[in-house]
Amino acid sequence: MKIKGEGFYLSCKKYGENSFIIYIFSKKNGLIKGFTTLSKKKKIPLTNLDKINFEWNSRNPDGLGFLKFDICGIDLNRHSSFIFSLIIASASELCLKLLPLQQCYNEIYTDLEKLVNYNHKSFKNLISKYISWEINFLKHTGYGLNFSECIVTGKKEDVFFISPKSGHSVSYKIGKKYKKKLFEIPLCFKEENSEIEYSDYLRGLEIIGYFLRKSFEEYKFDLIFRKQLLNKVKSLSIPS
Repeated sequence: MKIKGEGFYLSCKKYGENSFIIYIFSKKNGLIKGFTTLSKKKKIPLTNLDKINFEWNSRNPDGLGFLKFDICGIDLNRHSSFIFSLIIASASELCLKLLPLQQCYNEIYTDLEKLVNYNHKSFKNLISKYISWEINFLKHTGYGLNFSECIVTGKKEDVFFISPKSGHSVSYKIGKKYKKKLFEIPLCFKEENSEIEYSDYLRGLEIIGYFLRKSFEEYKFDLIFRKQLLNKVKSLSIPS
């Protein structure tokens, strides 16, 4: 079996002296795991979400397979921001740890392209974009959140709480007597605004983190880079 196309580099781990197991997220075949060898002097010249062209070959469709790749081009400037590097690493981590092998996710791939090429004006602007990416990641994997309208009344006005159980939202009037059991919807879920506080973004990331754990509870995973991102946003939310 042969798979050929373009994709994003996610991660690699050493396998023997000069060999590596490489993970990529491909445009047409989703997450792909492959084996490659390099000379002692050559290293993997890639960072998270660098675009590559690849060819994967295996006699067994479910086997490890051998992976050859070429770099499409690397934008060195996009890694100059520490918080952007954390966001790219976190997005890579979610794809690597939460998506099944060789299952197409066109929407997630398209969203990754937009995230990687996003020309952000500020850290807040970038964090807001990433929060939208995570919300869409949940949606495209079958665990969408609904905070656009009240599930009881169907009205879009005054949507205030979201249920930890269902992911559906209710208005303040409907949910106020259950508010201890509900999440208050962060402002960053509803709009993009430079006046939004970092603490609001932090709450948004924490709520999405809850739904990631709930939705993928069958997976045993530790989202290391996402934790680092939360810690960075938390530090930004503390007045200096």
